[in-house]
Amino acid sequence: MRWREVEALPDLNGGVAAILASADALKGAWEDWLKHVPEEEFRQARRRSLRRHAIETGIIERLYDVDWGVTLALVAEGLTQEVAAREGGISDDTLEVIRSQYDALEFLADAARGGKDLSVHFVRELHQAITRRQGAYGATDTLGRAFEAPLRHGEWKRHSNHVVRPDGTLLEYTPPEHVQAQMDHLITLYREMESVHPIVRAAWLHHRFICIHPFEDGNGRVARALTLLVLLRDDYAPLVVDRSQRARYIDALDQANDGDLAPLIRLFARLEIGALRFELEAPAVLREAASGAAEVARAHVDRIRANLSKAIAGRAVPAVQLADSLQTKVVNYLRKQGDALRDAFSVIAPETIVHVEHAQPPSQRSFLQRDHFRSMASSAGFRPNLNEGVWWGRLYIEIMEYVLHFDTAIIKAGAAEAGALVFTVWAAVSPPGEPGSNDLPEPVWVCHPTPDDSVTLVFSDAPDARWPEITEVIDQALTAAVDQLGQQLG
Repeated sequence: MRWREVEALPDLNGGVAAILASADALKGAWEDWLKHVPEEEFRQARRRSLRRHAIETGIIERLYDVDWGVTLALVAEGLTQEVAAREGGISDDTLEVIRSQYDALEFLADAARGGKDLSVHFVRELHQAITRRQGAYGATDTLGRAFEAPLRHGEWKRHSNHVVRPDGTLLEYTPPEHVQAQMDHLITLYREMESVHPIVRAAWLHHRFICIHPFEDGNGRVARALTLLVLLRDDYAPLVVDRSQRARYIDALDQANDGDLAPLIRLFARLEIGALRFELEAPAVLREAASGAAEVARAHVDRIRANLSKAIAGRAVPAVQLADSLQTKVVNYLRKQGDALRDAFSVIAPETIVHVEHAQPPSQRSFLQRDHFRSMASSAGFRPNLNEGVWWGRLYIEIMEYVLHFDTAIIKAGAAEAGALVFTVWAAVSPPGEPGSNDLPEPVWVCHPTPDDSVTLVFSDAPDARWPEITEVIDQALTAAVDQLGQQLG
């Protein structure tokens, strides 16, 4: 694919309006929630978001690898060797690179708060800051031999840096002699897009910058940082492309190379929803101002009472009504799918049993299996609020001594007053037990929730408007689970 001059925003091939509206609705709830959050709590949440981005952006580029447990600790507590050592450790060189990337993001966040406009000079400054601790990069000479070349921080590339796509075709980036002109054109077009939705604008800027690939190395990290700049200037949360999203992210970029920007926009919208959920989480730390157990307890009681009061006055009731309405739809849908699956399996196993269980607040059964739902939420990328129960459904299919467990859950997310909910799914298969044994075998996971296997909801959503997204998640997950069950049946 030959290099092309920077192109303006095209007509979008796929519908993006619904997911952008979802992101904006959650953003509205998040902004209202921030009005009641102490400034220091917000700053802590923002630091966690930027630390997470600083770690993951290098992992995406295969610059280094960091164990997930180490990542969680560094995000929660700070970028120090002491924190990392408790979870297994990290090399000094890797930590220094991550710190330089974090410092660059702080620099970028300050620029966004100060209303600094995007410019070619700023892009070069940003590259210099991000790669400050990186002295070299992997290059290839004219004979195809790999070697380490010194990285020139903040300077345009001097040699072509084309890549081979997965299908074997060559993707050409802008030649070195045209980089300055194309960067100038990029900034001009960007400034003409003030009226475009920020997530769309961020996706366009991200991809067009990648197409230029103006630096010898670090282009992906700079592109993801520029995405943050666009979003932060419009008061969105800083989204993170993490390791679990790498394949989907690269595929979306490749589709954009072929002219379809919609998959990248949808991916960024989903990641923005995840980022907003992430910042809705109250920091799990005690207030430094409190001294002594009783004072700490009183501080937390005061905060919880205030939150509950605001929740009752604002979003709690409509959020519950939304969850109740969707739960009815989910349970009926599970029954319908269960009947269809029983009919299908009865051809080879007439004794197939299908059963649906469910519960919702205020039933005591909605408080069962809290660890299970906490695990589902963690895998789906959010911190659950289980204080008032979970809207859950469970489809059992028992066939030829195998049992498929398919769970759905609507779980409150983040602070109580935010009025945010997440719908997600999980599935496992229990194989037959050993002959003569009374011990039941552990279920084998066949469908684990991810941030993409969930739907974020806010109190103001209309159930019918969000229902197609929920059925899509159910259908995809249940199809994968039944496929795994069929394979185990032989």
